[in-house]
Amino acid sequence: MASVSKPLPLTMITAVLNEEQNLPAFLMYATNLAQEVIVVVDFRTTDQSAEIARNAGCKILIDKGESKGIVFTNKNWGIREASHEWVLILDADERPDTMMEQELERITMNDPDPEVNTYQTGFINIEFGQKFDKCDQKHKKFIRLFRKGSFEYNTGKTAEGFGIHSNGIGNSFLLKIPLLRSWVITHNPQIKNLKGYIIHNSHPTIKDFIRKINHYSTREADVLYKNNPHPSMILLYFKLVFNPLREFIQKYFIWKMYKEGARGAIASILYSFYHFLIIGKYLQLSSSLPQPK
Repeated sequence: MASVSKPLPLTMITAVLNEEQNLPAFLMYATNLAQEVIVVVDFRTTDQSAEIARNAGCKILIDKGESKGIVFTNKNWGIREASHEWVLILDADERPDTMMEQELERITMNDPDPEVNTYQTGFINIEFGQKFDKCDQKHKKFIRLFRKGSFEYNTGKTAEGFGIHSNGIGNSFLLKIPLLRSWVITHNPQIKNLKGYIIHNSHPTIKDFIRKINHYSTREADVLYKNNPHPSMILLYFKLVFNPLREFIQKYFIWKMYKEGARGAIASILYSFYHFLIIGKYLQLSSSLPQPK
């Protein structure tokens, strides 16, 4: 249950693919927080997600394949259909903490900074039943609250948080380079940080983690193959070793997941394996290796 006294004047958007397990509790929360909730249902959905959203009184958008499986295309569709000035993006396994809810109320009810159109926030992931609140992962911020018309996702990239700023924030070239993008966004006075965090029930179990990285690595490999179906095989073999190693070093040492104990080590290894799968599947698509049936 949201801590606000009544639903706030904003549109909350979620894009779903077979989320019937998480959706009832999420929509109960969402309809208490936001005056409008838009649920965009992926064309590959086979469960009762659409019916659950309809019964909760949400606005339903049914993707019929236009998204080509890219979730950010569906989120952009939801953004365009929003009725309110302020738009909040949440996934079904995410909840703002109490401090962030207070921030949402302050911004949407009082608009303290009329010149600011875009807000970003950090995440505290729950991995295998434990909050990862000791490591530095929560300092990696993503844009999730914005005025309609000021932000939308770049569907040519699949990385979360990478967007097009239609109000002229940043430089389009700089925003294509991850490290420069982070610097540009962090130092731009038109983008502010929200107090509090989004609590993300990321991977309740190792089984859930493996299921997710299998799904998302397929999506990432498909995008890479679409953009370049004939990559250098030597470069791919190099990335097959280098990318997982880089990811493990980043997660375990730079993001300090070692502070989370054994769970931090397991998560770092699995994130590393995720990047191994991306390149491995890309290699399979781009070479004469046996193709999946």
